This record gives sequence, C-alpha cells and structure tokens, in this order.
Amino acid sequence: MQTLNDNKTSINAEQVLLDSRPKFRRITSHPFFGFLVFGIAMIMIQLLQKAGLLNYSFAKALGQTMIYAVAALGFSFLLGYAGLSSLGTAGFAGLGAYITGYILNTWTALPFWLILIFVLAVAVILGTIVGFISLRIEGLFLAIVTLGLSEVLGQMFLNAGWTGGPNGMRTPYIHLLPNLINIRTNISMLYYIVTAVLVLLMMLTSNLITSPTGRAMLAMKNSTSAAQAMGISLLKYRLFAFILATAFAQVAGALHMIYGQYTDPVQWTLMFSLNILAACLVGGAKSIWGVLLGVLIIFGLTPLFFQNILFLRNNSWIMSVISGILIIVVVMFFPGGITQLINKFITAQKNRKAAVTAGGNVKAAEQAAAKQADPKPVNVLSQEQLAKAEARLKKLEADYSVYAAKKAAKNEAKMNAAVSRQNAGLQKEIALRLDNLSMHFGGLKAVDNLSFDVMKGEIFGLIGPNGAGKTTVFNCITQFYKPTSGDVLFNDRHGRTLHLNKYRVHDIIKLGIVRTFQNIELVNELTVLENLLIAAHTQYYTGFFSHMFSSPMLRRENAVLTQKALGILERMDLLHLKDSYPVGMPYGVLKRIELARTLMANASLIILDEPAAGLNEKETADLTLLIKQIAREQDATIFLVEHDMGLVMNVCDRICAISFGKELALGTPKEIQESRTVQEAYLGVE
Repeated sequence: MQTLNDNKTSINAEQVLLDSRPKFRRITSHPFFGFLVFGIAMIMIQLLQKAGLLNYSFAKALGQTMIYAVAALGFSFLLGYAGLSSLGTAGFAGLGAYITGYILNTWTALPFWLILIFVLAVAVILGTIVGFISLRIEGLFLAIVTLGLSEVLGQMFLNAGWTGGPNGMRTPYIHLLPNLINIRTNISMLYYIVTAVLVLLMMLTSNLITSPTGRAMLAMKNSTSAAQAMGISLLKYRLFAFILATAFAQVAGALHMIYGQYTDPVQWTLMFSLNILAACLVGGAKSIWGVLLGVLIIFGLTPLFFQNILFLRNNSWIMSVISGILIIVVVMFFPGGITQLINKFITAQKNRKAAVTAGGNVKAAEQAAAKQADPKPVNVLSQEQLAKAEARLKKLEADYSVYAAKKAAKNEAKMNAAVSRQNAGLQKEIALRLDNLSMHFGGLKAVDNLSFDVMKGEIFGLIGPNGAGKTTVFNCITQFYKPTSGDVLFNDRHGRTLHLNKYRVHDIIKLGIVRTFQNIELVNELTVLENLLIAAHTQYYTGFFSHMFSSPMLRRENAVLTQKALGILERMDLLHLKDSYPVGMPYGVLKRIELARTLMANASLIILDEPAAGLNEKETADLTLLIKQIAREQDATIFLVEHDMGLVMNVCDRICAISFGKELALGTPKEIQESRTVQEAYLGVE
C-alpha cells in the first residue's frame, strides 16, 4: 500500500473522464438513447394508427398507459430510492386532473403549459406541507397520512360543486399555445404531448438517480445512521422525494384530463394508489424500464390486448386474479421485480458463454466474473486524446476550486458569526473536550459526568467493559444523542471552538468530524466507489435542480471528487474493487473500505467505533499500521473505542478507561495497564 499522502498515483484523466469503448457503443449505452428510442417507437405507433394499420382503441389505450407511467415514475423514486411508501397517489393525481379541468373550463384561452406550471406549484406546496408534517416520524406514518389525505380529496371530488360531484367533469380539447399559434389539438397531438412529457421525465429521473441525490437517497434507505453521519439530512431528502412523487402524480392527473377530456371520482380511489404500488413492485421500483413494464402489466394488458378477447372481456375479474397472483409471486421470490429476474437471466447467460471458453466450468466462470471489477478497455486511446483529457481535468479542477471556495466562504462567514456569540474557546492544542458529559435513559445513567480532553494529533482510546457507555459517548459527540447535561467542545481546523450540542447530526461532518460504527454501515446498493462519494456528500455544492438537469458544475464536481476517491482507493489497495458492491466481501475488506470512506471526508477528527471487531490476527496487525499511518499522514486526530487490548496498547498515545459511564483512569497505555482500579473493574482482578 502506498503512503496515504502520496499524490503520485496512477489515477489519470482517462479513468475519470474518458470512455474507451467504441463511439457507437458509448452512444447506445447512454440511458437517454433508450428513452429516445422508446419515444420514437411510441410516436411510430400513433403514425401507424393514423395510417389505418392499427386500431384507434389500441393507440388511445397506449397513451393512457403512458400517463399512468408518469405517476408511477415519481412513486418509484419515492419507494425504490428513498424507501418510503405513500397511498396518496390517487388523491394527488385526481387533484391535478380536477384543477386542470376547472381552469380549462373557466379560462378557455389559457395555454395548457401555464396550467401545468400552476398544477406543479400546487403539488410543491401540498407536498411540502404534508411531507413536513409526516416525514419527521419513521415507519408507515407517511402512508397513513397520505391515505387519510387521499380519502379527504376523494370526498371532495365526490361532493364539491366545482368538481361536478358524482357526474364528474368534462373539458374540451385544449388549444396549443393559443396566443402564438391558434392550433386546435386533437387526440393525435395530445398523444405526442403525453409521449414527450413521459420521455422528458424519464430523462430527469435518470439524471437524479445517478446523481449525488440518488446516492444520498439510497444511503438513507439502507442506513439512516450512516447517511446522517455522512452529512445527509433525512428530512430534506425525504421531503424532496415526496414532493417529486406528488408533482409527478399531479402532472399525470393533468395529462389524464386533457387526453381523456373527462374524469370522475371513481377513477381516483384507493385502488388506483394500490395499482401504482403494484406496478412498481412487479416491474422493479429502482428501474425506470421496470416501472414501465410494471405499468404495462398492471394497467395496460387488458385495454391493449385482452379486451379484444371475448372470454376475458366478459370475465374481467380473471385479469384481476392473475394480476394478484403475479404480485404475490414477484414480491415473494423476486423483491427487485421482474427486472431482477431479467438481470439474473442475463448474468447467467454471460456466465454460460464464459464457461465455454473456461472448459465448461460454470462455477469457475461465475467466480471469475465476480472478481473482475474492471472491464478491459476495448479501444486504445491516442496520446493526443489523453493529453486533451488531462488538460480538461485540470481545467475542471480549477473551476471547481473557485466555485467551492466561494461556497465555503459563505459557510465560513455564517459559522464565524455563530461562533463569535459563544464563550471563550479551548486551548489550541486540544482537539476535543468532554465537559461533565452525562447521558441518562430514564433511570439508567449510561454516561455520568465524564470529562477528559483529546489532544490534537494524538490517537486516543476509550476502553471499558460491555455496557460501560463507550458507544453512547460517541453518539453524544456526533449528536445522535443529545446529552442530558454537560457539553462537547471541538476545535476545528480553523481554530474555532464549536459547541457540538448546538449542531444537528448531519452537520457534524461539515465541522470536520467523521465516524464509523460498531456494525459496518456501508451502502450495499452502491458500489465501493459510490460509497466513498457518499462521504464527500458535503463537498458537493450543487442542489436538486442541478442534479436533475445534470448541470456543467455537477459534472465538474463529479470529475474532481471521483479522481480523489479513486486515488484513495488506490492507496488503500482497493482500486480493483471500485465497481463492485460491498455485499459478500470479506469482513477485513469491508473494514478497509469503511476506513477509506473516512479519508474522503477531509476530517480533522476521525472517530472509530471498534474498528478491529471481527478481524483476524493478521488483519488486526494491518489495521494497527493503517491507523498509525492515517494519524501521521492525514494530520488527523483519531479517537477510538476498541475491545482488542493488543491493538489499543500498541496504537494509542493515551487511554481513558470507563465503567458504568464514569472515568476509572486516564493516562498512557503503560499507566492504564498498571492501574489497580482498571484491573479490578475491567480485567477482573480482585
């Protein structure tokens, strides 16, 4: 392994910016290529219908199915990435339909695009209010709240005068941009509008799920603790996912109103919400194509195909039974939906082909495929291409540095203003101070008036028997627990003394503190490289809209931070695993990945919670050297909790021993070993 501060890595612009595959393959593998092909195919179907080669009902039903896909796309982002479920899709979609219908009937000359903007504004306001109220509580609270809201909206649709009540609401065909081009739309033109909106939303969703927002959502879904420790605000990202799902549902409702020219309360019952949920589960909530497939199965099979079969048309209940059985089978055996089954089949086929060249050994081919994280380049790049890429990367780094410096300066100004109102700071040689820290859970005193200092640049150990309160101390420092009393003071790299009790959990990493957990908290749905980029989440200064539209600044951030992550992986001997997923990897490798992630955070205080847990003797010895190397070369203070006394005594400069939340002894490893109090309480000496 290289020294951690060795900048002479083999990571270059080729790995960060260039794709060595043939140009045609690069184009066809881009997600947008598939979306555009899909859009062209849908338009061709409408053209075939106009030419008399397809019947009218088929094309009309296909357009309606695409509208349902719009609602399902937003719901899939909420479910598949944020890990939240809502039963309000029907209410939100119905509200979008009725608002659109009311405006079209009241202001007939108003362009549809203005109406759509108004519908989106209503969705953002409603989503913010409902989400802000319900998303602060874990579990099914959001589903219950949205179910209640959907029922309220359903009653309004049924009884309010402006909705037409049980008779529903009708609208005329819209005029497309009537102030500019007075063209009266027909069903064909509306079909093209629906197709264009769906393809556009597929592109925006694809951008989101591959952006820092998508990674943050998956981190939050897999582990709320790790997500917060990496600087991800749970409320902020859950709220965004819910607003997005609400907006997509209301857009679907608006499209439904202009396309079908009619709506009634029966269309927006709980069953619609459940069918959207079923479509995402059946197809695969994390896959855009899976969502389209699920919508086709749940909403499209009957009107597109089976309606022409007399027996099924006269016995419509049969399709409901088939759909129910399909949902049960998929959820039980393929939780990732049909796309999981398809991907499994494709992987098996590749392994069988590889087995032919490997002498027919399928198992050996599967193992080889699992180990091969880095595909071999197809094309050899010229020196001119590489030189241009290096120059471009340097320009991106310079642009990012200027942009990040401006953003950081604003944050520093706010921080300095807050710090100036606090009490006098710590001495500059102190990194962390616990001042009479206490944490009580009812009558249990997990931490009891604990005080000590951690000096800058040292490796400090906290030891004690099980239940002594060690992890509780860490949770109080990183604000997972708000201390019952006492204070936690931290000197950051700018010489400011910060009262950590005043900060939220996701703010702690911004201050220069990063932590690991007793149980490894890597995100199994992200690759090793993406897990490191999660630790750099606070180093991304772009926001949701920049991620949705894949702005140039986001691309700069990705290039610079990806290069940094690849460099850390190389120095930690993990580069060959960058495109692999953590699940199934050896425990020692996972520990190294977690340590690599801490280096990505630019922290001045690294908190390690039992880093040697589950490691064998050799892995523990390697970890001991690595911790010393990190402290020496990263200009970082390390604070660790560990049960392995060999590691603690070999690596720590000073140690604090506690029992039942109280300090037993504080000193050098030798002093702790010789302490009679520690021997009695910790080692069991009488």
